Amino acid sequence: MQRREYIVKGRESVPGWFDRADAELFNAIDEAQCSAGVVGDILEIGCYQGSSAILLGYLRRSNERLVICDLFQEAATTLDDFHLRHNAYADLSRESFEANFLKFHQTLPEIFAQPSTTLAGSDFGRTFRIIHVDGSHDYEIVRSDLLLAKSLLVPGGFVIFDDIITLHTPGVTAAVWEGVIRDGLIPLFQTHKLYGTWNNPLDVDIPKEFKQFTHDVSGHVMTHLEYPQPHRRLVTRLLQRARSARHGSRNQSRD
Repeated sequence: MQRREYIVKGRESVPGWFDRADAELFNAIDEAQCSAGVVGDILEIGCYQGSSAILLGYLRRSNERLVICDLFQEAATTLDDFHLRHNAYADLSRESFEANFLKFHQTLPEIFAQPSTTLAGSDFGRTFRIIHVDGSHDYEIVRSDLLLAKSLLVPGGFVIFDDIITLHTPGVTAAVWEGVIRDGLIPLFQTHKLYGTWNNPLDVDIPKEFKQFTHDVSGHVMTHLEYPQPHRRLVTRLLQRARSARHGSRNQSRD
């Protein structure tokens, strides 16, 4: 399967909540970086079963690394109260992630099965052009992830934070906007993710299907983006969560 086919339909075959809108934006950012000659590695913090990591695998060039950091099964002890009560994550196993990834790619990415707060000691260096933060929703951990991203991102790079406007993730919202106010994060685009940088931002050719609305935020012009068929995306996300909850209930009944 090629990149475009994965964005349009292959993505829907992998459990998770990676919307078409964000898949299109990931792709548009990669194309902007390619045009500008930006080279660097790719990091994802929090991969679940791999829906966004698989696309990042398509974006990775032959001279770049794709690095994944996730706790996998151990994440159950760190999930927030909402997810613990709703069994929102049916399968957190590394085996499921790897099996899904290998359906689309021949080799696995570099995997760090450890807390993202320990990555600062991994001696990565400032080598990353895309960093996708979709791990813990805890304020302190997201704050740590944000400062890590600031230390790793190359000029022309983008950091992307998931769940910036989700009701049950106020820790993400607080940590990211604190990063804007205190740490120089420049907010560029918002879906239910926030896209930003610490450098002069590249011009990104936003696909024409998006509706664009600009806002003055803390001295920056930020654009929130809306993709067609929002009700269909919402229904899909709710159905995925319901299936995950049923799966979790069956597992509990077996215990």
